[in-house]
Amino acid sequence: MFSQAFLIALRSIWSKKVRSFLTMLGVIIGVAQIIALIGLGQGVKDAVAKQITDLGSNILFILPGKFDTENGGFNPAATVGASTLTEGDYQAIRALPDITDGSVVSLLAGLPSVGERSFPAALNAAVEPSYYELAYNAELVAGRKLNQDDQTEKRRAVTIDKGARKVLFPGVDAGRIVGQKIKFGRQSYEVVGVMESPAQALSFGAPSFENLILFPFETAKADFPNTQIFRIIFQTEETADVKVVAEELRELMLNRHDQTEDFTVFTQDDLLKTIDQVLGILTTAIVGLASISLIVGGIGIMNIMLVAVSERTKEIGLRKALGATRGNIMVQFLTESAVISLIGGAIGVGLVTVAGIFTEAKAGLPIVVNLNSVVIATSFSLGVGVVFGLLPAIRAARKDPIEALRYE
Repeated sequence: MFSQAFLIALRSIWSKKVRSFLTMLGVIIGVAQIIALIGLGQGVKDAVAKQITDLGSNILFILPGKFDTENGGFNPAATVGASTLTEGDYQAIRALPDITDGSVVSLLAGLPSVGERSFPAALNAAVEPSYYELAYNAELVAGRKLNQDDQTEKRRAVTIDKGARKVLFPGVDAGRIVGQKIKFGRQSYEVVGVMESPAQALSFGAPSFENLILFPFETAKADFPNTQIFRIIFQTEETADVKVVAEELRELMLNRHDQTEDFTVFTQDDLLKTIDQVLGILTTAIVGLASISLIVGGIGIMNIMLVAVSERTKEIGLRKALGATRGNIMVQFLTESAVISLIGGAIGVGLVTVAGIFTEAKAGLPIVVNLNSVVIATSFSLGVGVVFGLLPAIRAARKDPIEALRYE
């Protein structure tokens, strides 16, 4: 019965090709949105995970604020407010036997400029020289990196990435930028090196590493007395257990902060887990909103199927007169509604797959179309077809065969 109903449904859809396609549009758009958003979220997770794991497996991060809640969730309030990290914390941790290297990171407020050109999107950070190896996966294309002499002598020196280079020195060769001056605050800083970060998948409007301008930490403290430590990054011995060292850091920080846990120690696994939670929540919320398009598509299917029931009233009467039961008629129209929805879903999957290849090649936007996202979108699509096809199917099944045969 189901195979026969499926073939009849295909013939009916094909006989009204244009109308059927227009009916599918809502489903096509809804399914495409759902798969694209799930795929985009997964693509961002994969890209961020790669950036973090590329740093190595023995990196620890200390951030101000308590990021995890009592039930294991993410606390967004921890991302705002003044930093509680101090230089004393950094020096105490550096003294631990399993710590081999480290760097503080401070964010500096200001607008870098060269002549009349300014760079509002700049990410101005004060760091120690070890930052380049610990957390900055960029290639040196001209000049040099900041070194320990820059720190101890408090030199007004900076290295810039390609974002600052394009805006502040448009069209200038990297070698000629070295030695040029950038005005920041009331001081001028000499560009000693030009870096180039690998392309990032997405930043959602957040500052990008491509926009990074690095200052010596000691120079920043001298020029900006209110400089706060935004992050502390450490590297452990290769043979050390990172989780054990992380717990030692936590105990040390608790002792230094009067048993107040106003900080968070992250291993790379912890960082990936937090990012996964945040992106998962955002993706779920956005997919929920995108599902509205599928509901609109379902309403379109219901309207067209009600029209189809009216158009095929005589057919329904004839089939009932020849022995078709209410169940047969109901299955027929439900199958047709489901097939319309499934074909629309398949077209939506195909469109996103093609669009994903194009956007990743042209814009660097990774859209991962995997079995999980296809199953979720197809299930939504089938559910919409069945639910919104139910009313027309019931109406068709309840028609009186005598009255249906008389219908003009």
